[in-house]
Amino acid sequence: MWIPLSTVALATAIGLHTVVPWKKDCRCRPHEPCWPSSEEWNMLNNTLGGNLLALKPSGHVCLPGDQSSETCQELVKNFHNTTWRVQNPATLQVVNWEYSRTKEEACHIDADGKIESCGQGRVPLFSASVQSVSEVQEVVRFAAARNLRLAIRNTGHDLAGRSTSPDSLQLLTSGLNGYQFTDAFQPAAPWGQQVPSAGPAVTVGAGITTGELNTAAANSGYTVVGGSCSTVGIAGGWMQGGGYGILSPSKGLGVDNVLEFSMVTANGAHVTANKYQNEELFWAVRGGGGGTFGVVTSVTFRAHPDVSATVASMNIMFPDGADKTFWLAVREHLAAIERFAGLGIAVQTFALPVFPAGGALLSIEIYLTGDKSKGLEIVQDHLAQLQELGLQVAFAEQHFDKLSTYLANPKGLDQAGASILTASRLISKDLLSSSGGPDRVVQTLQRLKFLPGDALSLEGMIGRQSMAAEDLYDSALHPDFQHAVMSLTLARGLPPHPDWEVYKKVEQEVAETQLPLLLSIETGMSGAGYLGVPFAYESDPAKTYWGPNYPRLLDIKRRWDPRDLFITRLGVGMEDIFLA
Repeated sequence: MWIPLSTVALATAIGLHTVVPWKKDCRCRPHEPCWPSSEEWNMLNNTLGGNLLALKPSGHVCLPGDQSSETCQELVKNFHNTTWRVQNPATLQVVNWEYSRTKEEACHIDADGKIESCGQGRVPLFSASVQSVSEVQEVVRFAAARNLRLAIRNTGHDLAGRSTSPDSLQLLTSGLNGYQFTDAFQPAAPWGQQVPSAGPAVTVGAGITTGELNTAAANSGYTVVGGSCSTVGIAGGWMQGGGYGILSPSKGLGVDNVLEFSMVTANGAHVTANKYQNEELFWAVRGGGGGTFGVVTSVTFRAHPDVSATVASMNIMFPDGADKTFWLAVREHLAAIERFAGLGIAVQTFALPVFPAGGALLSIEIYLTGDKSKGLEIVQDHLAQLQELGLQVAFAEQHFDKLSTYLANPKGLDQAGASILTASRLISKDLLSSSGGPDRVVQTLQRLKFLPGDALSLEGMIGRQSMAAEDLYDSALHPDFQHAVMSLTLARGLPPHPDWEVYKKVEQEVAETQLPLLLSIETGMSGAGYLGVPFAYESDPAKTYWGPNYPRLLDIKRRWDPRDLFITRLGVGMEDIFLA
């Protein structure tokens, strides 16, 4: 729930950017004298045209006596609705990040709207819904002058809770939602320098979602590399963490498709970065992580010609659970992922060794675009391999004259309202193409402990080997991405209601047992993970997400944000800062 602040006349006695003492290791809290007064908050509200909101946790509307209210029933009805959560700044897609483990504080409702207690948790205290670049600048300057914790949120998809923070001021970018396609994008350049056209492109505001962009692209005759979930913000943490999706094996990662971006930096300046100006910022933001170097306000992506597409799906139930046949099927599929990647074909697979309804499940989707003849042969070969194991495979093919038609449709991945903890590691092409590689992966996965609902996601969407070298920009991404063909993600389910002891136990299991097992799969890689699907309690984020690129990233961070206004979990320069 959010409550609009009352609007008051500007008070001339209080300046909007009054400076308070700054401290590196902490931020001003509501109980401290440095916290802005009501007059100051109202002044900021006026500056934003009345779009500063005081936030309360969404469950607040279901407090005792309110369970039958219309607002409570709306929350119960939409609890798992991703679009509703995008539109409500007090909510996140993964609800356990709305809760504070440090304070053991939450505002959780059960299935019929009942609630035991309601605390603020990690929900920000205020939300500044910005509608323009100048408003972003005002919010950044306001937070910097008062040493406030700033939390940048677009759609709330972040799997490590980085788009929220306790006692913070949320900067909500969903209002920056314009877009423009062009057949010949002209990058910005220093005065007097002539630069060539970058070809077809689309410039999007920070608030545009993947689904909105795909719909716009379909109407313009283009496709754009984006995420798998339609409600993910394409210009936010998705791109800044690397960004992969259906088109990535053939067209590159999100960072490979960025031609230019604009952002508001820690000093309130609005700058444009590309390979001709502010080059170090252009390098750092593409893969260096969201909420770290500034507030991205717009991004220009390459636009690709629309092509035909076929989506092949295979769903297999294993009544006896994750038995020998289940793992043989996973092994065959891992080998197939490598073959598909070599043709620029993306594969998305979910393996549930302990399906909540009983047994085990393997769900596969293969995305073929353009010239699909060779890919369709591999699909049929793979189907035959699985059937030779004695499996009943529910197989289907959907054909689309335009890939954009498929991309614009909502997907089953658009789910929300769950409590999960994730971790990911990259798997190389060399391993999966080797004779014993798939067996090695499976033997390790069999040693993991799985509970009902836990999932393995085999995301064959990274392989960039089919791309021309000139299409791969140098970026801050971990160098292991150059050799990776798949991201292996472990998603651990958490209780739907806050259970602090279980949360801690699952964290320890992942950190002390399961991640070390994943790291043991491949000695030739350095243990890199995908920042878009991270382990929130990673012991060495610098090594895991950036490797040898980290010293350069840290140097850029120190120069562009010397006072660490932008701090976030797993962020560059966060080694000495504790974030709840």
